[in-house]
Amino acid sequence: MKIAVIFLISLFYGGMCWAQENRIAQKPPDSLILDYLSETGRFATLYNGKSEIPYTLRFENHPYFESERFAQGTLSYNHVVYQDVFLRLDLFRNELAVYLPGTSYNIVLENEKFDYAVLNNATLVLTVSENDTKERFLVLLHDGTYPVIKKYKLSINEDMSYLSRSLKRSFIIKSQYAIYVNGVPCPVKNKSSILKLFPDSKKELNEFAKRQKLNFRGQFEQAMIALVTHYEELTSRRHADDAD
Repeated sequence: MKIAVIFLISLFYGGMCWAQENRIAQKPPDSLILDYLSETGRFATLYNGKSEIPYTLRFENHPYFESERFAQGTLSYNHVVYQDVFLRLDLFRNELAVYLPGTSYNIVLENEKFDYAVLNNATLVLTVSENDTKERFLVLLHDGTYPVIKKYKLSINEDMSYLSRSLKRSFIIKSQYAIYVNGVPCPVKNKSSILKLFPDSKKELNEFAKRQKLNFRGQFEQAMIALVTHYEELTSRRHADDAD
């Protein structure tokens, strides 16, 4: 993880509106807990926060990052890296919780001490919105000369059933992307918006996309990262040629 990128991400814009359902927290399998209990002493620093507070509203789906279950991940906290800790990200309260084995408590980590985490095969970083001072969690998809990040925007849909006289709530989740160019986050949503960021290589990138059959509709993330990576390679070659 590049330290420079972590500071770059702190400039990213936008906010997220998330909520959660009231249900018992999903726990890791017992076999993993037994292995983890003997190591709890090493993680004592992580358990000095507040307890995670359950929600009272119920929803048809959940707003946790990737999964409502606690999953093993890697955490850099207060400049110390912890391996195989059980984490779950709350995108409504903007809280990263750690599961404390042997108890019914989930401890919320302090965002001020958070450096980064790898959870559910994704790298998480923090950002400060231009419109408010609250830090938000983002996914760092590509950590290169031109970092690529993903954020989530969520709204709540309420549907009243007149037959059953019940109110159903569900989350509508949308993904948004941005590419950093010269330290500035540039929102992108299709191939055209990506190519506009790199006008000096538009032709080469277009040819590369066609040659590699990049799918910007069905597999936008993979296609975007491939295109940005190829642009970084092109610029690297040019700089090497200029040096010669």
